[in-house]
Amino acid sequence: MTEPVLSVDAFLALARSSPWRWRTLHFRHRSDGGEVEAWVRRPGDLLVVDADGRRHRVAEEAGGSAVVMFSTNGVPPAPPSEPEWLTPDQVAPPLRADGLVSARPDDWQLCYGDPMWGNYQWVAMLDPHELSHSVDVRNPREDSVGGRPSWRADLWALPGYDPQCGCCELLWSEVSWEVDNAGEPIPVGTVYPDHYDVTLDVQTGIVVRLAPVGETSHPALGFENDILEVDADLDDVFA
Repeated sequence: MTEPVLSVDAFLALARSSPWRWRTLHFRHRSDGGEVEAWVRRPGDLLVVDADGRRHRVAEEAGGSAVVMFSTNGVPPAPPSEPEWLTPDQVAPPLRADGLVSARPDDWQLCYGDPMWGNYQWVAMLDPHELSHSVDVRNPREDSVGGRPSWRADLWALPGYDPQCGCCELLWSEVSWEVDNAGEPIPVGTVYPDHYDVTLDVQTGIVVRLAPVGETSHPALGFENDILEVDADLDDVFA
């Protein structure tokens, strides 16, 4: 297997590969909301320490869901069997020659996404699948963030862009407005950035830098992640 070499296609492939490129992550996150330190252990564990030193623990189980059952003859219905939910680490995706994912498995029992902190942009930055398709990638270039190899590019959302959440997308734009508000007029005074300057960490595939380029009416679009550890043993952290 060869090492990934930067190209537009490789950038898109890296953006879809995060679920299989790391199991634990320790990082600092900075945004308009302040700075936090976080630990993620896949699948389903998150610990966040905020600026005041308060610890916030989130634990999720794959496929948390509810089922509503009705009876028309007075006989209680038998509850359905619980689906056998899967997490990405239980599935082997098809890989390119460079080890990046060529296509994400889409089995309905497969549960993507890490625990959320703040909003779904957090989930999207850790698994930026929404940047792997229907995105115009220009000027891809190698970079370094905190001494770590990274890939950087200028991104524009294209029709078909499918964000993790329509209210907290990575590429806030006219295209993303249409996802949840098709046919509705854009609110008066809304000014979208021209595009976004986005950097992915090569080892993990997460977004480590995102900054809007051009004038915008949105006060809090950019963020930064500084990776401190990858695949360290976090059992003591989550004990």
